Amino acid sequence: MPDKIDDFWIEFNKHTVTASQGGVPVLFRGEPTDGYELIPSLGRGTSTNIIGHVSLFEDDLISEFKRISAPVLNPSPTTDFEWLFLAQHYGLPTRLLDWSTNPYVGLFFAVEKDDANDASLYVVSQQISDQYELFDYRTADVKPENKKGILKVFALQGGQQDVIFIRPKYTDQRYMNQKSVFSCHSDPFKALSLPRLNKLLIKKEWKPAIRDHLRIIGIAHSYIYPSLEGVAHEVKITYFDPVKNGKRQIVTVVSDLPPLRE
Repeated sequence: MPDKIDDFWIEFNKHTVTASQGGVPVLFRGEPTDGYELIPSLGRGTSTNIIGHVSLFEDDLISEFKRISAPVLNPSPTTDFEWLFLAQHYGLPTRLLDWSTNPYVGLFFAVEKDDANDASLYVVSQQISDQYELFDYRTADVKPENKKGILKVFALQGGQQDVIFIRPKYTDQRYMNQKSVFSCHSDPFKALSLPRLNKLLIKKEWKPAIRDHLRIIGIAHSYIYPSLEGVAHEVKITYFDPVKNGKRQIVTVVSDLPPLRE
């Protein structure tokens, strides 16, 4: 576990080198507060209040999301997974977890907020499927009607039936910028456990310096959230928040010097 920020960067860069070498994809997920298990938002804090199968509760959420969002969607998603991607994208609790193939995007989410707490960056080498239509999101397995030929015998991914990793079509600029990948969990109450899962601890006092570094290379709110909202938030945290928090002072000097002659 790195004790100094320089040691953290050395460890982080090792993973970026591995990610750049091809082969099995390397995925990154940042958690702004260390200590939280990798449990999808659908399963966080809800297990004691859901009697029966979680899919019934999940279906209610997605159905209501579809109903209310209909007037503003054109076109609408056409598959179950595309609805889940969209719901996750806009903050509705789902059985998905966000990952990225870009290590700096994962690092951004680790240091984005919660400066009072240490953060963590998860790294895992994992096969990804682009053909998400083959899978049933409830079982994290190939649909029975698609189990033909080699799919009858072999799993497409290690850990299949517990979790699958899928990549959405990059139809949205946010997906593109974030290099989005999602893990889909058959049991959203169960914490993710994989044999190749690594965790890098990020001390809370390092967060501002890491954010500054990421901003210099263009990984900031306006890039991660490509909208006016993202731009406004970036300006706020860069220029307004330091003044509010006492880390920067604005001094206005009034001069009585005569105007310059033409």
